[in-house]
Amino acid sequence: MTGELAARWVRAVVPSWIYRWLMPVGWVAALVVSAISDTGNCSIDDPCGPDRTFSLVMIVCFASLALWWWQPTLAAAAGVLFLVLDLRYDDVAGARTAWTVYGAVCAAVLVWLVASSRRQRLLVAGVPRRQLSIPAAARPGVTARVLLASALVVVGVAALFVMRWQDQREDAHLQRAVEQTAVVERVTNDGDLVLKLPDGRTHTTTLTDDYAVGAQIPLLVDPADTDWFRPRAEPADNTWWYTVAGGAWLLALLLALRDVQMRRARPPQSWTGQGLPVQIEPAASMAFAVRSADGAVLLGFVDLELDDEESDMALAEAFDALDDEEAEAPARLRQEWEGTLRKYRGEALLIGDLAEGSWPTIVLGDQVMRPVAPFRAPRLVLWRKESVEGLSDEPDEDVPAKSEIEPARDLPQLPWVVPVRSQWWERPLWIAALVLTPAAAWLLPRWFDTYAGIAACVLGLQLVHFVGNQVFYRITTTATVVSIRSGWFERGLLWRSVKAIDVAENRVELETGDDDWVVFTVDEPQQVAGVFEALRLRSNTGLPAEAVGRRVSPVLLVDAVVLAVCVAVLLLA
Repeated sequence: MTGELAARWVRAVVPSWIYRWLMPVGWVAALVVSAISDTGNCSIDDPCGPDRTFSLVMIVCFASLALWWWQPTLAAAAGVLFLVLDLRYDDVAGARTAWTVYGAVCAAVLVWLVASSRRQRLLVAGVPRRQLSIPAAARPGVTARVLLASALVVVGVAALFVMRWQDQREDAHLQRAVEQTAVVERVTNDGDLVLKLPDGRTHTTTLTDDYAVGAQIPLLVDPADTDWFRPRAEPADNTWWYTVAGGAWLLALLLALRDVQMRRARPPQSWTGQGLPVQIEPAASMAFAVRSADGAVLLGFVDLELDDEESDMALAEAFDALDDEEAEAPARLRQEWEGTLRKYRGEALLIGDLAEGSWPTIVLGDQVMRPVAPFRAPRLVLWRKESVEGLSDEPDEDVPAKSEIEPARDLPQLPWVVPVRSQWWERPLWIAALVLTPAAAWLLPRWFDTYAGIAACVLGLQLVHFVGNQVFYRITTTATVVSIRSGWFERGLLWRSVKAIDVAENRVELETGDDDWVVFTVDEPQQVAGVFEALRLRSNTGLPAEAVGRRVSPVLLVDAVVLAVCVAVLLLA
């Protein structure tokens, strides 16, 4: 597939910002217009609820929003279906107009998506391919999609049982209810109505309609339950559980269909396919980027897994090399990860359709990579197009093949507290956080409300923990054990268990097992590594081992005390 043809293929793709951002904004706008246009009042003759039809139709309405990010074609189809239903059942003129506009745009996007998919397939139909035999795939077994779909089916059933239970309770109250007329005594600052009954009792409630002070509202009151009452014009509406159950079952169905698609892309018997030459490379999203055969044009991304389970687990772990959060990983481990990823980049053959939503198989050398999710084109927003965040073209050759740390000749007096890097402002900031967090928890509920106090406690506790972790961070070593105090606990590590020591910039890295490392930052890494190497070598000369365990750090004690103080202050406030 040449670069020119690949560029034409990319131009045939519907820009993702249309269905991922523009259409959801249109849905929200239509919903707002509907709410504003509905100025009708509730009455005894035309009460506000319950409305089973409305709840069922809202399943389609919410689907036309939620599916734009997952299955845009289905979202557009749901938008068109909701337009038909809204025109059939909605009597609010403004809402009908808003959803007509939204539904018409959904219809246009639906036609565009279908035509785009067809054009993508036509563009690659005439490209020369190579025939090859694909071995049978292993049976996937029970996948996470199947488990989640099963759970959603249970959720839907449970929702209907809850609705039935609520309806039964409501019916029991209604059978005993008598009608009374309440008067709106006042309106609270939150907009709630305080209703006064003929016997002098009051109820605070929120109603759909607006009522002025002094207005009379017919109520149903249960003599056997003084807390229960219902406005005649606004009876209880539990039919929203239909929306919950229907939404859960619809999502379960879509997950099951997605699982069926994955299984169809993995035939349990060997088969012959036509391979389209492409180039692939691992991307930071844990998917594989697919490029044209000359590597000039990015076509899209696809999630793949290997047939060999052990190799696939190693590949999944190696993707950490592309994760920014793993930048502090040991240099040698990152080099191993990058070496693994480089095995899965280069020229490959794509078996199957090259179109958004297809499930292609990739053959790279003798490795067969099966899809676990459909192929997708790069995401596109108005100001940026998704690119590949992958490996550099050249491997990092600065990492030594093995540790070359020179053992220190003169050891410090043991136990030795390792000099670690710290900032002058850490302790003052920690003390300030200790004082201000309980103070804010006491004052803010009085100035504003309880939620402000809770938010202050949450933020303050995070600050106390973060800065306290820096203040109490300590590394202490004896002749046989190195202890690292970090976070809530202090961990002990026998020098006998350390296999190698490396230095990377200002970090000392201790290898303790297969892909198991202890990494910490110090002021003088070379000097510290020399002392550590000498202690490691001496530990193998028969020195008695000390007991190693995990002890509680002062950070945990301080965090617990501050949390207890905040809770007590909030309760007293």
